[in-house]
This record gives sequence, structure tokens and C-alpha cells, in this order.
Amino acid sequence: MLKKHLKKVGVLLISLSLLISTSYAASLKKTIDIYYDNIKIYVNNSLIDPKDGTGKPVEPFIYEGTTYLPVRAVAEALDKEVIWDGNTKSVYLNDKKVVDQSMVWLNDLEYFNLQVESPANKWIKLENDSFKDATGNFCSRAIQATIWLDWLYADYLVNKNYSRISGKFALSFESRSTKHKANLKFYGDNKLLYTSPEMTGGVLPIDFDVDISGVEKLRIEITTDAEISFVHYGLIDVALHK
Repeated sequence: MLKKHLKKVGVLLISLSLLISTSYAASLKKTIDIYYDNIKIYVNNSLIDPKDGTGKPVEPFIYEGTTYLPVRAVAEALDKEVIWDGNTKSVYLNDKKVVDQSMVWLNDLEYFNLQVESPANKWIKLENDSFKDATGNFCSRAIQATIWLDWLYADYLVNKNYSRISGKFALSFESRSTKHKANLKFYGDNKLLYTSPEMTGGVLPIDFDVDISGVEKLRIEITTDAEISFVHYGLIDVALHK
């Protein structure tokens, strides 16, 4: 039988929020008794060598009958992405994003030229589920177009590298009841390629998939009948495909 080793360890229990089965609302310093017992971790019958984010070995331990495992080591063994949010003391385990080399997200690109009818009109790249569409869904990849007056457009140099552009055109949640009407338009080298159905209050997000083969300069334009009234639109999960 393996001999168990007892150690008295002074810890900040907030650090245990990085261990499976542990969650505390606030930092609390406390001396606890933990046992190291040469605990092994197997994933699909394969032994893993748990390490922290710096590559330092981390050994599982037992505290009050519960076995605590290093969450990063276990998550990575399960092919999960681990994110620590220090502000909220939260650990997020997410599926790793598969990088598709055949496409790019529009909000990963920088525009070449931006023109607005009014200085109050804005074209803003958003991240981390910060755009909420008219149906109440939060969107992780979005460009928010805020229009105070008439229109705006953004030009992107795509240099004939892509065959199509796809995504959704939507109202923001706060503008979901607007009476103003808008259309999304795509131009390729100054030639109109696409005009969306009319977007106004009560209309669900509009899917688009537009052929941009051979286009060097892509223009994305939103035109509205808005006059001195803020309306927020979103271009959601817009991808350029090779």
C-alpha cells in the first residue's frame, strides 16, 4: 500500500478555483490539510503528465475526501481551450477553434477606406459576444454599424483572393423596433453585386452569400432612411471564402 503524505499548506483558496470541483465567491486565506498520494490521471486509458501553464509539474491531491485535479492539464488532455478570467474568478473550458485556412473572418481584417455621411456614423469591430441581435442572441464575431444619418460604407482590399462572402445582416437588440428601413449592399470594384431585402423592425437576421470572384476592392455599404436617429446594425459571422 502506498504511504500517504500529509502536508499542512497555507493557501489562498482563490487559487483552488483553478482546480476541478472548487469555487469560492471571494478570496479567503485558510490553512488546510491535503494529501499527496501519487495520484495518476488517465484519459482514454492514456496516462497524462499534468503541468501548469508554465510547464511545471502539478500533482493532484486529496482534501476532505475529494480528489482535486489540475484543470488546465485535464482540459488540454481532452483537447479543450482553458481561459482564466481574473476579474470574475472564472475558468472557461471551450472547444478549441478549428482554423479553416480556406476562409477569414471579416472582423479579423482592417478596412482600407471608411466613408460616412455623418461623423456620428460608426463602424466598430466587436468581440466576445458583445453584439446582441434583434432576436436576443449574443454574437461572438460582429461588426456594428451605427447610423445616425443616411449611409456609410467600408472598402476592403481582397485582391482577388476570395470567391464568396457570407454571413448575416441584423438589427441590434436595442434597435429591434425601429421604423427606419435599411439595405445592405456589396460592390466589387465599383460594380453592385448584391442588395439585401429591406431590414426594419420585426425582420429576422438576413442571411447572405455573395459571389466575389475576381474582386480586388470590396465595398460593404449600408443605406438607410434614418435622419438624426441612431440605429444599430450588425454584420454577424461574416466570412470570406477562398
